[in-house]
Amino acid sequence: MKSTVIPFPSRRRIGHIERTAAAMAKADLKWAEGHLREQLRRLSDSLRRTGVTEVAVQSEMAAYEQAVRIALRQLLLSSGGVR
Repeated sequence: MKSTVIPFPSRRRIGHIERTAAAMAKADLKWAEGHLREQLRRLSDSLRRTGVTEVAVQSEMAAYEQAVRIALRQLLLSSGGVR
């Protein structure tokens, strides 16, 4: 019997998403983009280790990146710090 691993809902990652966005908001653009890439690499490694399919990994990474960028935009707009 073959089983399928389904990643837990992204909404459970909201704290991590908010921390990533906050760190990015305080940094220069080059560091911020590198930080996001590192977080995405860690997420993809973790999902692959747990047996999530590559299609699901790519989907989760895209959703995570989008959520971080939305949170970052909201932080920058609310603080008047749009770059």
